[in-house]
Amino acid sequence: MALPDGRELHGQAVDISFSGICLHTNEAVTPPTTVQFEVWAVLPERETREIVMPGRVVWSTPVEGQVQIGATFDRDMDNRSWARLELLLQFLEGNLEDAARL
Repeated sequence: MALPDGRELHGQAVDISFSGICLHTNEAVTPPTTVQFEVWAVLPERETREIVMPGRVVWSTPVEGQVQIGATFDRDMDNRSWARLELLLQFLEGNLEDAARL
């Protein structure tokens, strides 16, 4: 997650959908900070290409020694990113057998 001040926070997504993402990271981000997410899947044989998605932090709360962040994706995100997010979601739901498409 790229912050407006140029810093990058690394984390792990615990939930993702067309509307947004929930992730665990080590640092709180104050809502309504505008951020840019770089999301990819780690598969047994490789990592997928990243999907770059602008968004806005909606909430940030401490959870088990980390921080859980909820954010919405920018509705004006480019069509390519929406299409790649759709493929990723299909794969995660078990509805896309060809992981090479990711």
